[in-house]
Amino acid sequence: MAKVTEKDIVEYLNEKITFHRQEALRLEGILNAFTQAPVAVQHNDQENTDVASTPKHPAKPPRGKRTSSVKTESKITENLEIPEKYTEDLTIQRKIAFALKEIGSGFKEDIANAMAQYEPRSDAEKIIKQIAVPLSNLQEQGKVAVEKVGRKYRFKLMV
Repeated sequence: MAKVTEKDIVEYLNEKITFHRQEALRLEGILNAFTQAPVAVQHNDQENTDVASTPKHPAKPPRGKRTSSVKTESKITENLEIPEKYTEDLTIQRKIAFALKEIGSGFKEDIANAMAQYEPRSDAEKIIKQIAVPLSNLQEQGKVAVEKVGRKYRFKLMV
């Protein structure tokens, strides 16, 4: 086992101080890119530095709503038929419709739990991930009503 001397500890701590000062300058540069206001940074062993004058990365323009010229094929265009019986060969949208018919209305978790009862090889957590986009598509098509409750959404069939 190697002996650690006092000199080693002092060297290590000085390296850490240098690293954290550089990291602080980098983070202030990022912050300045967002605020567009120059900030003078002063450290004990450094003179004032205007970080905003030379940011590492220029500020990006604000993000807008995504637009796509390609239509997705997964959207349903015909009427949503609610099946009488839940089977594995149903489309995900029809499985959602069946689950919503069964529970009336509910959150994604409720729908997934209703579907999990009929799918022994799958669990509710996996189903939640599978139904997120189809639920959104059904809402866009006006086949599912959505009510915001806190930070969650409650879904109900419109058909």
